Amino acid sequence: MIDVVPEEDPYQGREQALVKHEVLRRYLQRLAFKVGGFQPGTTLNYIDGFSGPWDSAKRDHRDSSPVIAMHELATARNTLAARSSRKAPMKVRAMFVESNRAAFERLEVVCARAPIEAIPFLGEFEEHISEAVDFARHGPHPFAFIFIDPTGWTGYALQRIKPLLQVRPSEVLINFMAKDILRFIDDKTSSTMKSFEELFGQDTESYRKQWRGLEGIDREDEIVRAYCRRIRDEGAFEHCVSTIIANPHADRTHYRLVFATRRLKGLITFREIERSVTPVQQEVRAQAKQRKRHQRIPQGDLFAASEMDTDYFRRLVARYRRGARSELEASLASIGSEASYDALIASALGWPMTSEAQVKEWLKELVRAGRVELTGLGAHRVPKIGAGHRVRRIR
Repeated sequence: MIDVVPEEDPYQGREQALVKHEVLRRYLQRLAFKVGGFQPGTTLNYIDGFSGPWDSAKRDHRDSSPVIAMHELATARNTLAARSSRKAPMKVRAMFVESNRAAFERLEVVCARAPIEAIPFLGEFEEHISEAVDFARHGPHPFAFIFIDPTGWTGYALQRIKPLLQVRPSEVLINFMAKDILRFIDDKTSSTMKSFEELFGQDTESYRKQWRGLEGIDREDEIVRAYCRRIRDEGAFEHCVSTIIANPHADRTHYRLVFATRRLKGLITFREIERSVTPVQQEVRAQAKQRKRHQRIPQGDLFAASEMDTDYFRRLVARYRRGARSELEASLASIGSEASYDALIASALGWPMTSEAQVKEWLKELVRAGRVELTGLGAHRVPKIGAGHRVRRIR
């Protein structure tokens, strides 16, 4: 067994940050190569609204999101430049906002040593939205990736950040602090109510009624869906979904990463990253639980950490794939004679822990059962997005 978190690893005690960073790292890898390879001279503008660096255990802060992001962007830029003789390579830039003076001073050092153009801003994120909008639109053929990683649910009021969300083309990744939000969102004290109205950008009753009477994971899912709908609508995104980052020691959500994009390929890629990170998250949690057991009972385990973990993720996968399969079946039942393959994929991938590959398997089952047929494939053996392929209901 390979230790995902060795004994002296900087992520001990904050294993959820490792998983979050893996999602960010792997998605930026894919995005940078995609954007940089699409058109010569593209500018990829990265914006981090709550930069830190926080809780970094390394002097060079390589276990912090700013350094991780800059490393991935620089690596992609350099790799693309080495592969091509084009005179207009991709340009990568980063803007970081931090309100804490001590953290900002560390951030300044990080930016001064950065392998890319990196500009730090001192102050609250909401105070720098106009600068962020200008930054996002700068350069030839600009594409913006916006990362919002707060420590709570304030400081990024929806109507305040709306101008940045509306920048095109762009994608957004938001850390939705579920462990805190789920606890306080139904608190009707005036100050708390106001803060959630600002988060959702609407009055409290218009969103609270959506999960009234629900409990547990059903309530959590509906709260997150409601927030995703608000981000999608206010930013004019085509898709806004979430993935679960679990508590390292307990079978519950620590936070959700909310992802918004206007590209179906972006949604598919995000779900592929989610799938690739799930085994890492399982192993990290298993090792964290094992270390906690050893603190209580200082003796070795007979089995590997992963073998002693719960079936939490298996149950989550089963839950969300049931939901995605039901969504697919409902979509097929509601259409007239046929629907686009792209629309069916987008609908199913609205559910966490579901991938395009899984949806293709379900469609194969329906074809074998004589319930649907795939049309417009031509020379293609399997349906592909953006190719005009369709699914026709037979019965």
